[in-house]
Amino acid sequence: MKTVLVDNSLCAYPLTDNADPDLIFNYIIALRDAGVKYIELDFRTLVKLHRLPEGVFYIFRMVDPMFLRLTEYFDFKYVLLTYTDISKRIKTDIPILFEAPYIEKHMGKALRLVRGRVNGEIAAFRVRSEFEFMTPFEMARLYNDLRVELAPMPIDVCPLNTCKTALDTALKLTAVNVDSLTLTSGLPLRYCSLEEYLLAMLTMFDSLPSECSIQSLGRLSVYRSRIFQTGEQALPKLLNTLDHDIRCLTNADTGQRVNMRVSLKDTEYLNRNFVSALEKMAADENIPADVFENINDAIKQYDGGVFNGDILHGKHKGLIN
Repeated sequence: MKTVLVDNSLCAYPLTDNADPDLIFNYIIALRDAGVKYIELDFRTLVKLHRLPEGVFYIFRMVDPMFLRLTEYFDFKYVLLTYTDISKRIKTDIPILFEAPYIEKHMGKALRLVRGRVNGEIAAFRVRSEFEFMTPFEMARLYNDLRVELAPMPIDVCPLNTCKTALDTALKLTAVNVDSLTLTSGLPLRYCSLEEYLLAMLTMFDSLPSECSIQSLGRLSVYRSRIFQTGEQALPKLLNTLDHDIRCLTNADTGQRVNMRVSLKDTEYLNRNFVSALEKMAADENIPADVFENINDAIKQYDGGVFNGDILHGKHKGLIN
């Protein structure tokens, strides 16, 4: 996947008053392991951390010019500025990522305006918008127009979720190889969810980024609930949604509900395979004859109903029914 992923959750959510610096540090590592290449930070995170994890790039959201001093103590790839930030002339030696709301056919004018208000290199441009639903062709045309207006600058897009189209926008921009996408870990109301995006890439397109560890999404849910004041754990809710969708599958030809449960015949077959596996395991262990005979007897007397009840008809049902 050519599109680079940016996460802005450490700027989008309020931290708890006693957010543990170690948990924040591990949260950043989990974001990195989920395939995120850039992490956006502001002064709230920096005052809690003495160092930042390696293996990922950082974007500093300035908020106020007084916080630019913090860039002297950490290694940032970009400083993020908005229209509010350039009400006074800004000077920085760190490359600038400028963020602006999308206005059709006016992004080139916005770039020229910004260049007249800063002393520094504008190295990338972030377009933020609640894009309406578009066809793949319309999205490709929009992105091509942006590239023409802002060339040769890299373009980052931050889709907003007000119209419930953020995930759709992110997926279609990925298909046209947008330079980067800004997402937010969790299930945010305003931004596109990082977990929703990654699970959609995995389940719908089988194209999860090779550097992404799916286990890291579980760690993100745990750390996130500990360090932020708001929001639910994303992964359990998304998995429940997937589980519901799987259980509600219908046959496209007949319209009947797809039977996802294991039949009695399948249960008996599965149980026989389980017993056979135990017998083979015992035989392969080179066990003395008398002990082997006792194990064989125990296997033959094994209550298959316990196995079937626990595995096939247990109370805990998940994606695999």
